[in-house]
Amino acid sequence: MTNKTLDFHDIDRRIKSANGGEALARAVEDMRQLAKTGHLGAANNYGTCAQFGRGTEEDMACARHYYALAARGNAAQSGLAVAQFNLGFMWLHGLGGDKREATAHRWFIIAADGGDTDALTHLGRMSMTGQGCARDTAAGFAYWRRGADLGDGRCAFNLGVATAGGHAGEADLNEGLMWFYIAKALGADGATAAIAKIEAVLTGPEIEIAKTRASQLDFAHDRHAQNT
Repeated sequence: MTNKTLDFHDIDRRIKSANGGEALARAVEDMRQLAKTGHLGAANNYGTCAQFGRGTEEDMACARHYYALAARGNAAQSGLAVAQFNLGFMWLHGLGGDKREATAHRWFIIAADGGDTDALTHLGRMSMTGQGCARDTAAGFAYWRRGADLGDGRCAFNLGVATAGGHAGEADLNEGLMWFYIAKALGADGATAAIAKIEAVLTGPEIEIAKTRASQLDFAHDRHAQNT
């Protein structure tokens, strides 16, 4: 098969539908060949296959290499945010090479600027704890708020935990409950249990205030989606 016949979407479909064996191995090899032509999506996806040993031997160094290709981009295309996050993750955990939290933080910032909510989730946590950067709780809240505005339930959940727990000031259960309602609407794990725990200690009027505020912010998410 020549490079001209390689189609990214077709290869991606074949990888997702394959149950293993030769069909998967051929599809993954085609993805690698396409990545060698400079296709950034193929480079990122082949990196994922190498990281998790899907259709090829697990090879963290190889995965990091292909993520880097997709993250840095080329003359024809800017780097992919998803690959920038993946590369940062490899640096953060020392997968396939050195562990450098500051380098991971820099890549997460680049990925977040491209709208990657996984990066925003990590940046919030790193800023809150000072991992790979100076501790800055205001920045951590801001990263999670950006993620929540993009519809990420984990970021909304983290805002609930931080606000209700007083991690950047006085604890505010009503504010925390509001964020947990939003997190639940966005499908975040653990939100239902967190809601039940806080509702048990708030009054009915306080709960209604939190629900109203959450519905107003949820409307803001809908409006944001329509305007992009």
